[in-house]
Amino acid sequence: MNTDDKARLRDLLANNNSLLAYIRTAVSFAGLGFAVAKFGLNPKTMHTSGYIGTFIVLVGLLVTILGFAQHRAVLHEVEPPTPGAPAPSRLPHAAAATGSVLVCALLAVYLAANAT
Repeated sequence: MNTDDKARLRDLLANNNSLLAYIRTAVSFAGLGFAVAKFGLNPKTMHTSGYIGTFIVLVGLLVTILGFAQHRAVLHEVEPPTPGAPAPSRLPHAAAATGSVLVCALLAVYLAANAT
């Protein structure tokens, strides 16, 4: 394995680690948004805390989308597609990002529907 291959592998692994960090951050935002929405302590501000919690969950959704877009951009830069060569599997990356998007979107819908 030459130096270029080692550098490319290091870049790909760092890129995967960054995607996981984005997803971890998005799930943390979703959890924080749920906590804010459901555990508003003052009955007068329960309505407002529901909206704030929903907003925080939507920020988590945005973080996932931006992280996946950044991940794809770096992949195309580090490892451009070569004609005739089999494409490496991107299913785990797409599945993780899709799962995070679904969790955030469903949680946002649930909180918006119950923000009364």
